[in-house]
Amino acid sequence: MPTTTADTLRDLASALPDFALAVVCLLAWIAPESLSPGVVPWILLTMLVEFVVVHSAPFMGLQIVSEQPIGRKIRNVVFIGGFYSIFLLGFSLAFHAWWPFVSFWALTANRLTVLLFRQARDGRAHDTLKASWGAGAVCYLFGVFVTTVLPLPRLGLDSAFVASLHLTGGGLWIDQPWRVLAFGALYFGALGFFEATGFRALVPKRPS
Repeated sequence: MPTTTADTLRDLASALPDFALAVVCLLAWIAPESLSPGVVPWILLTMLVEFVVVHSAPFMGLQIVSEQPIGRKIRNVVFIGGFYSIFLLGFSLAFHAWWPFVSFWALTANRLTVLLFRQARDGRAHDTLKASWGAGAVCYLFGVFVTTVLPLPRLGLDSAFVASLHLTGGGLWIDQPWRVLAFGALYFGALGFFEATGFRALVPKRPS
């Protein structure tokens, strides 16, 4: 089926939250002093939560597109979300914050917006869901690899600014937080691109 202007606008609407997150990550990397001091730790935790979302969203999506009664769908989605929320307890304890749970559900909703738009309504919900999961997994793994092995500049995160963050724990993201900001910008930007193009590179075409 030919792509219409309305189709394109729906795809862009689905991609908008990802592009917005990519811009926030990029701005936090380039000019962190222009943002709230808590933004960098928030992005770090968001990328950890997104790892859980990449795994959980497809299972929730499968329940949503199933032919079960609506009550059972809701119950199953809540059960799956509750199970994965257990993993967020560790993040909450490590960062002494409760909002990882809110972020988890917000990011999950963002990942499932593709089911509300064109391809899902055209009877391609399962194809779209699989494409969304594949794009998310590939973008996440690729982003982690690239931002871990490549030399990346500090940009706005000089030693004094990093020290002012008072990040706890250890690891590459704690010692060099600009890497997680670069990762967030790359990941959400790439994912937004896939959504904005309607996953055309991943969703198989219908036979004519």
